[in-house]
Amino acid sequence: MGETNFNKRQCVRALRKLGFYENSRRGGIHDKWFPPQEIASTLQPQQPHFIMVPRHNELHVQREILKELEAMGGRELVEKFKGYL
Repeated sequence: MGETNFNKRQCVRALRKLGFYENSRRGGIHDKWFPPQEIASTLQPQQPHFIMVPRHNELHVQREILKELEAMGGRELVEKFKGYL
């Protein structure tokens, strides 16, 4: 499987295995996925404390999701995410 070739179901499953949880409060076109406490405590104040995942089934933002994961937890988190895909 390619580095940026995953669908929404695979993305959500990998995020859950990493400890992320979904906490969307409004009905929109994206879901907010928040990191576990050990990752959230290391984030800088100007950094977003969530990852946006589109609700539709076809993902076109795989690279952006990987970039956000890398910003939150470095290459190690991205490699774990890819391992769970």
